Amino acid sequence: MKGRLINILLFCFLILSSCLVFSQDIHFSQFYNSPLNLNPGLIGEFKGEFRIVANQRNQWSSVTTPYSTYGLSVDAKRIFNSPISTGLAVYQDKAGDSEYSTLQVSLGGVYTILLKDSSQSINIGVQPAFTQRSINYDKLQFDNQYNGSFYDANLNNGETFQNDGRTYFNLSAGVTWNYEIAQRKEVGAGIAMHNLLKPQQSFFNENIPLHQRFSINVNGLFRISDKIDGLPNIIWQKQDKFQELIFGGQGKYHLNNGNYRALYAGIWYRNSDASYFNVGMDYGNFHFGISYDLNLSSLKVASNRRGGFEFAIIYIIQRYRPDLKRYKSCPDYI
Repeated sequence: MKGRLINILLFCFLILSSCLVFSQDIHFSQFYNSPLNLNPGLIGEFKGEFRIVANQRNQWSSVTTPYSTYGLSVDAKRIFNSPISTGLAVYQDKAGDSEYSTLQVSLGGVYTILLKDSSQSINIGVQPAFTQRSINYDKLQFDNQYNGSFYDANLNNGETFQNDGRTYFNLSAGVTWNYEIAQRKEVGAGIAMHNLLKPQQSFFNENIPLHQRFSINVNGLFRISDKIDGLPNIIWQKQDKFQELIFGGQGKYHLNNGNYRALYAGIWYRNSDASYFNVGMDYGNFHFGISYDLNLSSLKVASNRRGGFEFAIIYIIQRYRPDLKRYKSCPDYI
């Protein structure tokens, strides 16, 4: 009975996934370590000149063919000492047996407004993007390929497909606010709207637009003791009739008196879906992050609560500025 229930749940999940995957955007549990995917207004929002971010997510390996998502972004802060920052991001997602693939390339820009004594800033960002989606029908199995005894891939599937991909242009925009109250004490917030153009995404001649996604996030950094900081974070997103709420936080333990070496540990909750844990580390200009999802949805019977691992690496590049030393020339003798 239990095995039959698992099979029924698995079948329902696969059908549901094939429907919902057409209306979902690239998604990371470590949203705070994927800034250009979270909000275009976060382009250039870091301490340094250049930032490189790499993300990788793997999930549902315990249930079906793993869903894999990769991301790579590079952004530059206030280029040529102007209030303009720019960033390039590339994301690749591959899902399910059909190898349903999404390739997204975006090039965004931000205009920064400094307030009062420059402790506060407002970033206004836009992010045009090109997206290519494709599916591999040869990886799918159809009832016409069942010869009465077993599945035969050489048999004609009896299906006619018009297209195996689609390319479209998209646009996102966002505004962020950051307030550096004191050393190791900051608050920030952001609002973003994705898929502003509502592009058509169907592989066929059907009217199926990609729904707009609205998101709000609030974060903070607070000193708890000489060695420990708290980093709370919350994000709410809505896309068509689907909503997501993630809240949680991390603790940061400083290994020295500066900001060059530190350890992180945190816990998060994603409503009606999962709870996940993360650990991280600062080492020089590098930040490393690892998280693992524990599935809490109705799929937990099939997944045995297992979700997936996610990894993030961030590297900040600081331009070298040599110290200018002035020397007073003195005569050898008077």
